[in-house]
Amino acid sequence: MRGDEPKEKYLDRLFGLPDTDLKHVRERMLETGLDAMSISGAEARILQFLIRGFGVRKVIEFGTFLGYSALAMAKALPSDGLVVTLENNPKHHAWAAETFKASPEGKKILSLCGDAHDLMAEIEAGGPYDLAFVDADKSAYADYLTWCEKNVRRGGLIVGDNTFLWGALWNRPELNMRDDEIQAMSEFNRRLSDPIRYNSILIPTLEGMTIGQKL
Repeated sequence: MRGDEPKEKYLDRLFGLPDTDLKHVRERMLETGLDAMSISGAEARILQFLIRGFGVRKVIEFGTFLGYSALAMAKALPSDGLVVTLENNPKHHAWAAETFKASPEGKKILSLCGDAHDLMAEIEAGGPYDLAFVDADKSAYADYLTWCEKNVRRGGLIVGDNTFLWGALWNRPELNMRDDEIQAMSEFNRRLSDPIRYNSILIPTLEGMTIGQKL
């Protein structure tokens, strides 16, 4: 019996990722206290579900962090698939590079370091993309969405993480969020909720995950 098992533990036990490479990345994050800043195994499973279910071959990710989500997505891609992932923090970028090098699936990942606003023009030529995953600077979510609307193909997916913004969007914040972060995330969700432009949903994960299919 697991009557006292937290909901997130139950989800991870059933729908997490029992993958050796990803387990090692998670363990390393736990050792440094950075695990809470990454998506969960169950959330990574959602991304893999979308990649496999929608025939995704090319992914753009805003916010590599330590490489967990990029590697999880790469593992769901076909052999000729590609994840292009952007990270502004050089230390995190270097850590992620080690993560990718240690896995056979790392060959499907192109990891770039720099400000996303500077890199977006550079990576346009690699598009159109089948899926965009946004998990970076919250104040820039609306800017990322504008780029994605141009560079994700029709029928492709735009996915944003942390889209509950820890309760700030309905005025019950668990964390102190800046006004520009609240404004950007509100716009991100509002624009993706447009039924004329998107087939969309906000999945009530622990932190919220908004998914829009471009119509």
